[in-house]
Amino acid sequence: MKTVANLGTIQAAQNLKLYLGSFGIEAFIPDEVSAGVAPHLFMSRTGIRVQVVEKDEELARKIIEEDKDQSESAYPSEECN
Repeated sequence: MKTVANLGTIQAAQNLKLYLGSFGIEAFIPDEVSAGVAPHLFMSRTGIRVQVVEKDEELARKIIEEDKDQSESAYPSEECN
């Protein structure tokens, strides 16, 4: 699995997962349960990871980058870093 985004909220991660899914890319949120129970841990650390299988990484990153370039994003792109 390859991490393609680290986001500040579980909502943003879930929205990105759905957005990538609309392009046929299956995404995973390995931190989903932990972030739901203790979201404050992820806000101050690495963020909530959104991952895809290695073969989809390049396309997922391209989709995310193109979405950032548009004025109205399909998901909140609040990155943590």
